[in-house]
Amino acid sequence: MRVLVLGSGIASGLPGWNDGSAAALRARTGDPDLPRRRASALAVSADGVRYSLVEAPFDLTAMLTRSPRFAPAAGTRAVPLDTLVLTTGDLDACAGALALRGSLSVRIASSIGVRTALLDHDASFRALEPIWTGFPWDRPFPLDREERLEGRLFPLPGPPPDHLREVAPTSGRARCGLRITDQDTGARLVWAPRIARLDSATLAELGSADLRLVDGTCYADAEAVQIRPGVRRATELGHVPIDGREGSLAWLAGLQGRSLYVHLSATNPACDATSAERARIEQAGIGVASDDLEIET
Repeated sequence: MRVLVLGSGIASGLPGWNDGSAAALRARTGDPDLPRRRASALAVSADGVRYSLVEAPFDLTAMLTRSPRFAPAAGTRAVPLDTLVLTTGDLDACAGALALRGSLSVRIASSIGVRTALLDHDASFRALEPIWTGFPWDRPFPLDREERLEGRLFPLPGPPPDHLREVAPTSGRARCGLRITDQDTGARLVWAPRIARLDSATLAELGSADLRLVDGTCYADAEAVQIRPGVRRATELGHVPIDGREGSLAWLAGLQGRSLYVHLSATNPACDATSAERARIEQAGIGVASDDLEIET
């Protein structure tokens, strides 16, 4: 299985367009120790020719045009893409799907809950209904045409998306992680960039993976509050912090296989390769994903 990290940051990326923080200023100047980050998304392939995508941030099409591997055949609109998987109804992770409405060869998959919440309460997504399938939890579905990569969705706790909070207050239950299994080798990848808490079911999913890409939004729960008083803490936004007694670092350090943090905020000091926080993560045997990182598993 070939894995390409299309983006490793939060929706606004690093630097955000309206972010004048010290980290953003360093990223704008091209500091190699604090590189730019696009919104988190993934591409996976069984053969390195055709790909499936996980998440659709606002700038999905810009991500795809950066690489010739996603280009259509000359003189056609036939892109080498099979499936787009959406794991949340948050607009910052699914709005990019709207750009695919003219490419009916790309299938969309999500949990039943994500599909229902968006189609019932956001008319803009209804153009995607013919190519969109909602799957129950733990139901296998093929990601690629040859059915060499199998996807399964598993539930994750979390709050409802902000734009659905009033009209669909239970839509937070539709948030999920994605388990991808290579049918030829048995290798397993887990994608979970939004984890509200590490309950036993979530830890079991993470522990079963050979490669896991995990929520690294904030290093500490209150780090954003220290920079911008009044904003919500990481846990209030539905993200478990890296550090702390209930943080993810201690849990991930005990798992077999490879762990990488994704969905990093500009406030996260681990974005800086020279920081003490980054050193602590790496000393625990865990990595921090970067944009355009390629992995074979």
